[in-house]
Amino acid sequence: MVAAHEYLKPERFPSYLEDYVRYEAEATVLSFYQPLLIPGLLQTAETVREYLNAHFPPLDDDTIEERVPARLERQSLLRDQRKAFSFVIGEAALRHQAGGVEAHRRQLLHLVEAGKARNVSVQVLPFGPAGPGLLGPFVLLETPEHEHLVYEEGQTMGVLYADAAKVSIVMQRHAMILRQALSPDESARFIGKLAEEL
Repeated sequence: MVAAHEYLKPERFPSYLEDYVRYEAEATVLSFYQPLLIPGLLQTAETVREYLNAHFPPLDDDTIEERVPARLERQSLLRDQRKAFSFVIGEAALRHQAGGVEAHRRQLLHLVEAGKARNVSVQVLPFGPAGPGLLGPFVLLETPEHEHLVYEEGQTMGVLYADAAKVSIVMQRHAMILRQALSPDESARFIGKLAEEL
């Protein structure tokens, strides 16, 4: 029974996320685009819990209690200054109040603070004309061997791939999204203003 205990615990991550988490830890450059949610590496504990509680069908309490610390532990990657992180977050994600007004204010201020690290860039893609950002979220990863990978996640699955033609398409989309996004300084002011208005 003692030996089997580890196998009976809920998964720390959905099974489709396991390969990505391994590459995330090894990557030297990570570029995130997330139009609707705060990226996991930037979520406060309150936001993590709110997002997990919104899951449907509902997750059981044990699974939530396993996944909250697992997601927060991944954030230690941000402290590794040999890694570069770029986050582009859609305005919709910043306006959705996960966990109520005060929790949301803390989340917004956390984003501003995270963006002050010299290896972390936080940018906002404001509402505007249609563009490549409408095609959904992704993460671009560069390994220590300079291999490029893309991770895309949907409703019930995640896909990690290294196919050069597909990676090139996502890199082109990312470049266009960056051109449409506010600069890091403009983004910090934008996020700070949203926090003040709550």
